[in-house]
Amino acid sequence: MYEYIKGRLEFIGEDYVVIDNRDIGYKIYTSGESIAHLKTELEKVIVYTQLIVRDDDMSIFGFATKEELKMFQLLTTVTGIGPKVGLGILSSIPMNQLIGIIISEDIQGLTKAQGVGKKTAQRIILELKEKVDHKLAMFEPTLIPKVETVDGDKEEAVSALVALGYTKVEANKAVDYVKDSCKNVEEMIKKALKFLSK
Repeated sequence: MYEYIKGRLEFIGEDYVVIDNRDIGYKIYTSGESIAHLKTELEKVIVYTQLIVRDDDMSIFGFATKEELKMFQLLTTVTGIGPKVGLGILSSIPMNQLIGIIISEDIQGLTKAQGVGKKTAQRIILELKEKVDHKLAMFEPTLIPKVETVDGDKEEAVSALVALGYTKVEANKAVDYVKDSCKNVEEMIKKALKFLSK
């Protein structure tokens, strides 16, 4: 019914936002990653949505990017995963990292997500491994070799950004975006701040 909703970010809840569009406040359930992204938008925000209709309820689920919405839609095609569990998974694990976990068949990593046990994790991997966008995958540090000093620098930069008032999700996203082009922690922090100020 709704492809997207565009308007002013009026309120942020624990797992939802309220978008004001022409004096109507739309309550949209969303992930922590999308909330962090939307908070950086200064004027109008756009949320890509899906209306979920049940016998006793009608809810809007939405995300800051089309890619995250598509991931949510894929998750909810898996047997036993409803909208709330799908949202819980995306709030527990950032989308790109989630795709990496699915591709690498990391059952243990997937069980860290809210509401996911071993059997559910196995179903997700079995049903979605060939459907997810492999180009968007971001693998956990334990799954790919990395230089230890880079990980240490990243942690230091993230801690500095958190100390400046950003959430850990925002800080991680910004540092991941800039770290490959940085020579040291100071440069990483500066570029991350520039990214967050956009």
